Amino acid sequence: MADVPSREQILDAAERLFSARGFSSTTIKQIGHAAGVNSALLYYYFEDKERLYRAVLERLVSQLVRRTLERLKANASPSDRIRGFIEAQVETFVANPELPRLFMREMLDHHAAHAVEQIQHLAATSFKALCDTIAEGQKQGTFRSDLDPRFAAISTVGQVAYFFLARPAVRILLATGRDIPHQTTLSFARHAADFSLAALTCGVTAERPKWRAP
Repeated sequence: MADVPSREQILDAAERLFSARGFSSTTIKQIGHAAGVNSALLYYYFEDKERLYRAVLERLVSQLVRRTLERLKANASPSDRIRGFIEAQVETFVANPELPRLFMREMLDHHAAHAVEQIQHLAATSFKALCDTIAEGQKQGTFRSDLDPRFAAISTVGQVAYFFLARPAVRILLATGRDIPHQTTLSFARHAADFSLAALTCGVTAERPKWRAP
C-alpha cells in the first residue's frame, strides 16, 4: 500500500507534462523531477516512457467510462440518462482538466496511435451505451426515428468536448476574463443537454423531462 502514492505521483506529474509538452518533448527525467522521485523509480512501475504514457491515457479514460456508464446504466428514461451522461462528461473534464488537451495533442501529433486501445474501449463501453440509449428512445417514440444513433451520439459527445478543448477561445467568446467560471460551465452543461434533447425530440410530441439541477 505504501507504494501506491508514488505511482500516483508519477502518473499525476506525467499527465501534466504530457499535456503541456506532448509525448515526444517530455522526458523521463522531467517526469521524475516533477513527481519528486528518482527517475529510476519510474522504471519500477513502467517499462518505458511509452508504457507510462499509455497508463496516463488509460487512467483518464477509465474515469470517464466509469462516470458516464454509471449514468447511462441508471434506471431512468433515455432522456434522463442522456442528461446524466452529459453531466458526467462535464464532471470528468472539470476533475481532470488535462484530459481534453492531452487527447487533442495525441490526435494532432500522433493521429491517436498511442490511444487506439483506449478509444476502442470507449467505443465498446460509453459510446455503445449512449448509442443504445438513443436507439431505445427511438423505439419508445420519445426520439426521432430518422436519426442515426451513432451520429446523434457523436454530436452529443462533441458539444462538451469542444467546450473544454476550445476553452481559451470560449472564454474570449463569452468574455469571461482569464478563465470560465464554474457556474458558467454548469450552465453550458444544462444547455448542452437541452440542445441535444431538442434535436432528438424535434417533431416528437412526447413530453420532455425537466433538467434536474446538479
